[in-house]
Amino acid sequence: MKGSLFSRPSSPLPESHHSNYVSPSSTPSRMQLQTFSETLMEENIDFAEKIIKKWDLDSMEHRKFRSLFEHDRDEAKRFLESVSDLQKAMHFYVKLNTNSEKLTRAQKLMKLAIKRLEKEFYTILSSNRKNLDSESVSYRSSQASTRSSISDTDEVSDEDEGTSTTPHASDVAMADLKSIADSMIGSGYAKECLKIYKLIRKSIIDETLYYLHVESSSVSSIQKMDWQVLDQKIKNWLHAVKVAVKTLFCGERILCDFVFSSSEKLAESCFAEISRDAAVNLISFPHNFAKSKKILSPEKMFRGLDMYEAISDLWPDIESIFGHESLSVVRCEAVAALLKLAEAVRLMLNQFEAAIQKDSSNATSKGGVHPLTRYVMNFLIFLGDYSGAISDI
Repeated sequence: MKGSLFSRPSSPLPESHHSNYVSPSSTPSRMQLQTFSETLMEENIDFAEKIIKKWDLDSMEHRKFRSLFEHDRDEAKRFLESVSDLQKAMHFYVKLNTNSEKLTRAQKLMKLAIKRLEKEFYTILSSNRKNLDSESVSYRSSQASTRSSISDTDEVSDEDEGTSTTPHASDVAMADLKSIADSMIGSGYAKECLKIYKLIRKSIIDETLYYLHVESSSVSSIQKMDWQVLDQKIKNWLHAVKVAVKTLFCGERILCDFVFSSSEKLAESCFAEISRDAAVNLISFPHNFAKSKKILSPEKMFRGLDMYEAISDLWPDIESIFGHESLSVVRCEAVAALLKLAEAVRLMLNQFEAAIQKDSSNATSKGGVHPLTRYVMNFLIFLGDYSGAISDI
């Protein structure tokens, strides 16, 4: 019937329609896609198994540990890739069937892989203590090859390394630590990674402060010290606090932020745990000094002013390095030390003024400058060297 609704179209589809038309029979079914995905995941597990078992720490071949990252960087890269593929396979089988034998197999392989990565992470941290010292890290972070672009294949400029075109050891170590941390965090083993990091780096902070002669000193212990002993401790502290804030804590903050850059929250909590107690102990010394009665004499007031100036000068760095909320106790301790030192200095100035007014000594019979005048003038000259701190106080 001409014009019937059931008649075939008189002309074929436009060419543009043909190019986008897919026959229903050629579209992969959901079952086919799932089968393809399963095959891919099985291949991922097979690939991961070969390389993970090859470097299994418990195998007879590896009784003597040999770092992958130190001896075979290509193999280390493949190892990390296999961990990533294994993680994808585990996610796939968890959604598909939590009782899958393949999931169990993948989980066992992941445990072997993480055990290896823990050992590698610990080895890199412990064997690169010199390369990852805070001074090197803080210095190199300010160079043209910024932290974010560090990789084990990057070349550094001649300005950085003289005539060398090979990566600096600290750059390589930092890149390796970041790669392992990313892998462990991505696989759900952040806690294990952080535990190793905190163990090594906290000991480095404590050890550095020990060599800088930073010791815990309570108010009562300061009160019992001879002035010569205490004076030397103050001199040690004045040197230590600058090195600790500008180099030690600054470098540790940079390193921590870089290694755990995949998680700002983890980087923050990690740095807080390795630095908080040491920083508070460092800054508590001038606070406790100001609480003691050792400062209650005009001549000793100048040491209090020295410490006041040191903290004031370092305040921008303290505020920046310890800016996280979890480190507010460090900033609070610095502010408390400044306030207590300022209070003690004001008290000393008042006592100094009162002592002058109470002096009843007569002028010398032979003329000349009165001893009190000489003493007061010398004292005021010294105060002039602290004009900034005195103005603040």
